Amino acid sequence: MTTTTTMMKLVCAECRHENEAERIYCHNCGERLDRSAVVAQKKQHDPQEAHRRLQKMLGPPNRARQNFFAVSKLALAAAVVAALVEIAMPPELPAPTKNLAPQIDLDLENAASYQKAGPLQYSQDQVNAYLTYRLISKKKALDNPLLTFVRATASFREGVCTISVERSLFGYSLFSQASYRVDAGAGKIAATNNGGWIGRLPVHPAIMRFGDIIFADLWSALERERKLVGKMGAVNFHDASVTITTPTR
Repeated sequence: MTTTTTMMKLVCAECRHENEAERIYCHNCGERLDRSAVVAQKKQHDPQEAHRRLQKMLGPPNRARQNFFAVSKLALAAAVVAALVEIAMPPELPAPTKNLAPQIDLDLENAASYQKAGPLQYSQDQVNAYLTYRLISKKKALDNPLLTFVRATASFREGVCTISVERSLFGYSLFSQASYRVDAGAGKIAATNNGGWIGRLPVHPAIMRFGDIIFADLWSALERERKLVGKMGAVNFHDASVTITTPTR
């Protein structure tokens, strides 16, 4: 059997003379040779080095890295569970009122036609009684194949109005809320979103600007009231009450 071994030659950078792989200095000019290629080739063909690389590839993952991913997955799962719990929890809403509903729509119409002077003042309970009365006839329009409309409520605090909608999914209540600063006048109503909640999970205002579609059916059902409020001079919210300034002649 004949074995042919291809020996690597080291070319001298000074005189370009080819030297044997074992040499350190050039046989022709004595210049020190660059042996980095020889070292790399030996390392590449070193059986022990190859065995170590194979063990690393086939061995178990790095323990620290494995622990990092395990902790990350656990933290992510905990965050998801916490978010779902917050979404499932009902927020604090005004209790259903037994007050008789005032004729807010007629008051607004009279004010818009200058037949009613002076500001209109309503308590939070009166507004919620009106919403209950007004939306009974709109329930079919507010229902969809998955969610059944239950009720809508308004909560007032200084300068801010929070609208809450309760819907039912197979008998389980789901809540969504949006907070607004409202300006009325010139025939329009402008509402600036201050954020909201899904259940008790807070939602940033930047996201709620897109999430306001959740309330699109409610705004459609109250379109008449929205247009009438837009004709008023101003709307001012206080703790548990609202004052609507009638338009000036």
